[in-house]
Formats: sequence, structure tokens, C-alpha cells
Amino acid sequence: MNKLRVIVVDIDGCLTPGEAQPWDFEALRFVAGLNQRARRGDAPFAITLCTGRQQPYVEAMMQAIDGYLPAIYENGAGLYFPQTYTFLEHPAITNETRTRREEIKHILQRELVARGSAQFQPGKEINLTLFPAREKLSLDEIAKRARDVLKNKLDGFDLYASVSSVEILPPGIDKGAGVGWLSNEIEISLDEFGGIGDAPADLLFLKRVAYSAAPANATDDVKANVQFVSQYENARGVQEILKLWLNEF
Repeated sequence: MNKLRVIVVDIDGCLTPGEAQPWDFEALRFVAGLNQRARRGDAPFAITLCTGRQQPYVEAMMQAIDGYLPAIYENGAGLYFPQTYTFLEHPAITNETRTRREEIKHILQRELVARGSAQFQPGKEINLTLFPAREKLSLDEIAKRARDVLKNKLDGFDLYASVSSVEILPPGIDKGAGVGWLSNEIEISLDEFGGIGDAPADLLFLKRVAYSAAPANATDDVKANVQFVSQYENARGVQEILKLWLNEF
């Protein structure tokens, strides 16, 4: 069994129930306590984040869990280093990427957002995230309309309906690439990583780490592709998984 040194955890559906839902402060205190112990050398692993959330939210969540390792935000588009308060963008993001991203956003603003079909999640710098708006369309309907209005403008950008939103990611950006980048930055092999996720997009990093798990609320395809599924949902599930790995390592 490889040594487990780093655990990357998704936020929505794992550490929290999702957008606009209350935090489980008891579970977050448990995670923060583990990070404090890891910093002192009294715990075998530290916990950080791998999420589609924007940098300011990730910064706040890292404070809540007292994280000190770099955190992955916007599905791997960026790394936040809390110890030095610095931010890196993924090397795959170029000036051309930014130009095309702004063109895509402009079309979606004109054709979907201005017409009440969808709304942007504020604060994203690289990715684009759409939520239902006045029309109350399903996520699949929003994704279809977005593809229809964008036509050939995507050209390598990935557009898909997730559990709670519609995501548009630039070429080369996903959570799997994010954990690989994190591994290189902190010089710890993915063979010493664990991962906890709940949604299909999380499989891109769950399949790259040595140890994988999911809370009880995870989708069926995630449950079928991880090594352990908790009996509890969201943060309570994360807490059970971390306790299990503590006993194993």
C-alpha cells in the first residue's frame, strides 16, 4: 500500500451540500483539525480542494478547513497557494484562450442571459458557468441552447451539464489535469494522493489518484468507479472517509 500524503476533495456535494446551502461546521472543524495535525507532522495526510468554484470562494473554504497546500479552483484553471497568498493560471491558458472565452461569453450573454434563459455564476475568470434563470429551464435544455447558439464557436471548449450547472471549459482544462499540475507543483506523486468526489466531472481526478471515495449522494457512475462509498452524504460522508483512511495509514 502506497503512503497517503495528500487528499483532494470537491466542495459542492462533498464538503457542502451545494450552492446556497448551509455548511456543516462540525465536519469542517474535523477537516481543519486534520490539517493542523498534518502541519505539525501528527497526521499522515493533509486535505486540499479540487473544485469548479471560483477563487474567492475557494479562498474562504480553505480558511474554513485551515488548508495549507495549494488548492485547485475553476476545474483546474488555477492554483491558489494559501501560505504565500499567490495564484497561478494553468499553462494551457493562452491569450487566444482568453479571447475565445470572451467571444463565447458575449454570445451567451446576448442569446441566453439577456433573454432570461440562463444566468452566469459571478467571479469566474477562465471557465463559464450557467445556472437556470427566469425561464426555469432544465440544465440539459440550457446546455442544448448554449450549443445551438455557439455553433462552431466552441472548437475545443468543453460544454456539459453537471449535477447543478452547465459548465464551459477551455481546451486542456479539467480536474484531472488540475491534480496532475498540483502533483508537479508540490512534488508529491499521484500514487500518494487520495480523492473524494460526487459528480461525473470528478471522475477525471478520481481515476488519477491512488485512493478514491465518494459520499452517499454521489452519482451512480461515480459510485461505480471509486474504491469506497460512504454511508453518509456530503460533509458527513467526507468525514467518514477521512476517518477510514486515518485508520488505514
